Amino acid sequence: MQALIKKFLKYWAPLYLYAGIIFYISSIPKPLPQISVPYFDKFLHIIEYVVFGILAARAFKNSSRDVLRRNFKILAILTAVAYGASDEFHQLFVSARAGDVFDITADVVGGTIGALYYGRYYPL
Repeated sequence: MQALIKKFLKYWAPLYLYAGIIFYISSIPKPLPQISVPYFDKFLHIIEYVVFGILAARAFKNSSRDVLRRNFKILAILTAVAYGASDEFHQLFVSARAGDVFDITADVVGGTIGALYYGRYYPL
């Protein structure tokens, strides 16, 4: 039982903590000052979800279930898609925020880059 708790704390807790941080920041009506660089917010989404993709790939790859380990990259990408979409949906209910399909696209790109990066340097 202690081995499972250690494994959870080492591999899954960082992903859950990071997802919580994303949720918290998404709850802030105006988290950043207005920046006039075109598409800067999309760049931030990509970077944010590169980290998410790496953490998700790491968690799935170190899972105790073989099916999760073997499919860790696709599962990490699907998790990034689902979390990115849910995050944008959540922002529909935050004042001064809005959901944006292009933000979801940036999240998917970032999550994919992160998962593939992790898979490249930490293969099965």
